[in-house]
Amino acid sequence: MNVLAILKDFTFRCKSVFENTTTKMSKRFLNWLILTIRTVALIPGKVNFTRLSRYGGRTAKTFASNFKTSVDWMKVNIGMAQDCFGPADDMAVAIDPSFISKAGRLTYGIGRFWSGVAQRVKRGLEIMAIGAISLSKHTCVMLGAVQSPNFKTLESEKQMSMLDWYVALVRSKATELLSLTDILVADTFFSKYEFVNEVIGMGFRFVGRLRANSYLRYLAIPDSSAPRRRGRKKKYGEKVDFSNLDMSVLTSFIYEDSKGNKTRCHTAVVHSRALKRDIRIVVCPVENAEPLLYFSTDTDMRSEKIIGFYRTRFQIEFGIRDAKQFTGLQSQQTRDRERLDFAFNLSFTALNVCKEVIRKDYPDLSVAQFKRLMFESYLASTIISTCGKSPHLKIIQKINHRLAQLAA
Repeated sequence: MNVLAILKDFTFRCKSVFENTTTKMSKRFLNWLILTIRTVALIPGKVNFTRLSRYGGRTAKTFASNFKTSVDWMKVNIGMAQDCFGPADDMAVAIDPSFISKAGRLTYGIGRFWSGVAQRVKRGLEIMAIGAISLSKHTCVMLGAVQSPNFKTLESEKQMSMLDWYVALVRSKATELLSLTDILVADTFFSKYEFVNEVIGMGFRFVGRLRANSYLRYLAIPDSSAPRRRGRKKKYGEKVDFSNLDMSVLTSFIYEDSKGNKTRCHTAVVHSRALKRDIRIVVCPVENAEPLLYFSTDTDMRSEKIIGFYRTRFQIEFGIRDAKQFTGLQSQQTRDRERLDFAFNLSFTALNVCKEVIRKDYPDLSVAQFKRLMFESYLASTIISTCGKSPHLKIIQKINHRLAQLAA
């Protein structure tokens, strides 16, 4: 493997990503953006303006000022998702709020948000991450991130709850997301009437999970032999008892996951009192625990796809984890709203380009290994480029200072 070629391969892929999109930006800004994405991908440790300046060859002030520029990240990343997955793949859009650790009092959006890792409310920031998942490739391309306002801002300025804000966010991105797929996947928190009803009105089919104590009813089966009576016909049957399922209504099937594990599951179309609509439910029994209840608002969707889409949804959480570990999602050196938005989306886009290069050119490498080789390639090219300088005292002092910075 040619270590020096990795940096060139990354730059080439990054240029091709922006050439294949219709996002308008000046050539000067595009060159800077490609340099910044490459720098984010190779920096070891934290990614902030100081370290971007050290490895990117531009001043920290240049990076800070350009971070206020508006970029249509969603369009760029949708182009990468279409190139990665192809039209024949079963795709869905996944959404997932994520806690971002951040100190300070003047940072935009600072507040108390739920942290899934700590399993408690913590002070910091929250972003709504949006990704495209594929059943066949079992991976996720991050489409973008939008920062959530804190609860005080929502209540005082917008008179809305956090769930209302999530609905408004999906509505603002609906046109772009529907161009990719009409299936939306989210976790149990979003399985509420206020959210599900709104996204269905936008044109999505929703896939999610219900709590084990959800109130579901079988649909009434018409009895042709029963005598005719006055009044409305019965619409629903008995409540679904998950400890004693009515197997005359449910259909059993064997679900095999990507690891080859097989589970006998049961499916039927039932009525959800909370969602106020008929849904297709898939019951997956768990030994010595409550069953897992997956559902789709599309009653004609195959049961295997319902389980597959929801379980593949976890790939977006892996994308968030990788962005925090490798592309500086959680190490922003700013408190400005526009710069924070730029930093969050830059982190996801840099991660997407890394995975794209790995997928096409270096399939045997992990993201951590690829990032390490990126840094080694940068270090080697920097040393080689400085070796040809004339032995002038001031030039040697600059070279020593430059190499000392790299070693810091």
